[in-house]
Order: sequence, then C-alpha cells, then structure tokens
Amino acid sequence: MIIERLNEDNKQQLYFPQPIFSQQVGVENGIIDGQIEVKPSKILIETKLNHKEFQNKLLKYGAVFHKNCYNQLWHLSSKKFNENEVADINKRLKEIYPEIKIQFNNLLFADLLDNLQGIFDENFHDMELKLLHEDFNNYCYESNLISNEEFNLLFVPTGFSYNWNRKHKIYYCPINWHSQNFKYFGLYNWKSVRSISEIENIIIADYNHKTNELIIRGNNKHTQYQIDRLHIGLTELGETQSGLKYYVLPENEFYETDFKKVSHGGIQGHRYKDLRDFLEKDEITNAKQIANKLREVTWR
Repeated sequence: MIIERLNEDNKQQLYFPQPIFSQQVGVENGIIDGQIEVKPSKILIETKLNHKEFQNKLLKYGAVFHKNCYNQLWHLSSKKFNENEVADINKRLKEIYPEIKIQFNNLLFADLLDNLQGIFDENFHDMELKLLHEDFNNYCYESNLISNEEFNLLFVPTGFSYNWNRKHKIYYCPINWHSQNFKYFGLYNWKSVRSISEIENIIIADYNHKTNELIIRGNNKHTQYQIDRLHIGLTELGETQSGLKYYVLPENEFYETDFKKVSHGGIQGHRYKDLRDFLEKDEITNAKQIANKLREVTWR
C-alpha cells in the first residue's frame, strides 16, 4: 500500500503490486472467463542514516533492473536530494538505461511515517498496522532519524468540538498522544486545517462536571489565568473528564487559515507535516505568516 501511495502521481509507469483480477478478457481466439495477473516488479532500496548516497554510486544500481518490469529505485535517509539533484538523477537514469523505465523515489524516514499514518487512517481498525506505525515512529525519533521540531506542524481532527475548540482556544486529548516534538499546532475540520498557532501551555487535569471541580495534575507551571480559561471552557462543555491533557492556545496569536486536503477522504487521527514541504524556509517565521501562506497551498 505504501508503494501504491508513492506511485499515485507517477503518470509514466502505473504500478499495481497486488494481483489484477479480470473477467471476460478478449483474446485472438475467444474470450477468457477469468484472468489473474501479477505484474513483474523490482524495488531497490538504498538506505543512509544521516547523509545522502553518492549520485554516481546510486546510478550504478540501475543495472539490476529489467525491461518489461516495474522498476523502483528508493533513496531512504534523513537527508533528501533537492529538486535539481532529483531532476539530474532522473535524466541520467534515462541516458544510461534508455530501454528501462525506472521510477526514482527520494524519501525521508518522515515520508514513510507519513504514508504509514495515511494508510492507518484509511484502515484504522487494523491494530497490527497501528503497532507497526508506532514502533517505526518511535525507532525513527529515538535514533534521531527525524528532527524537524522547528518546522513541524501538528494538526488534529476536531469534528463536533470544533466550535468549542475555536471559541476557547483549547484542545484536549489523552496524555500519551502526540509523541513527536512540534512547534506549530492546527485545528482540522471539514478537510482543511482551519487555524495555526503555537502552544501557550499544556495542562494535565481532571474535571468533575457534577461538582464543577478542576483538579490540576503534574508539575507543569501554569498561570492562574490559564487555569481559569480551562475551567470556564470545561464548565461550558459540561462533561466529566479524566486522564487528559489540555493544549492551551494563545488568545491573541491564534490565526485562521485554510490549508486544504485535496486527496480523497478525511483524516481519522492527528497528522504531522513538515512545513518546509509546502513553504520556503524564510516563510516559516511565525504563526501569522504561516497561516497566510498555507492558504495558497494544498496537501494530500
């Protein structure tokens, strides 16, 4: 499924790793009632931890591929070739192997995580897939294969609570959610990220609706005003809650945006996006500028 997602935008060589089932297939001497076809394929993966492979060495690997075959060459690392380098690699692959079609995939470990997250969102009842994503995610961050906190945007689906989140500028979730470090935060609703801000503070607390009692947990430092904001919001929400953390968002530096998802379907869980994939580095300076710029781009 990851291979299919990576190949979605490739118009030159559509790739179907699963068997293709057909019925009533016309041939020269009649019609075949049923046909099962598995396309021949070869995928070569060159992995580096913290640097890029030499291009000349990478190009030599093309010799293992064949004609009449789906060929994919992956470069997987915490460093990515830039657009000019990718264009040069593709050009030279065609020059060296003119009769062989080779798809080059220029991947970060974060790209694989993002694809795994997308697949799980579409198959959220698959617990084995969930565990695979969590294990690979933890490995990547514990091994320092991904470190993009300064540019990392976390956005969360809000659904029925969106108006409450937006009004009080508070979001809540289980304490163990969101293991990655991030700087920017967004509220997602109706296939678009609707706001951008930073996190003012995180409060871990329990709330009893019957007694209107708010019990603060943990050792985080918070102001009385932040606690009062949370108390007012939970009183209005009218639900007893425990085991949750509350992201308190800035009241004055909370900016609306419209960062649209253009691929099929919504999201079932939170997502991380590296803003450098959508904006120039000098555009990622503050939440207000990011919110304005994200109106001009889309994501899948």
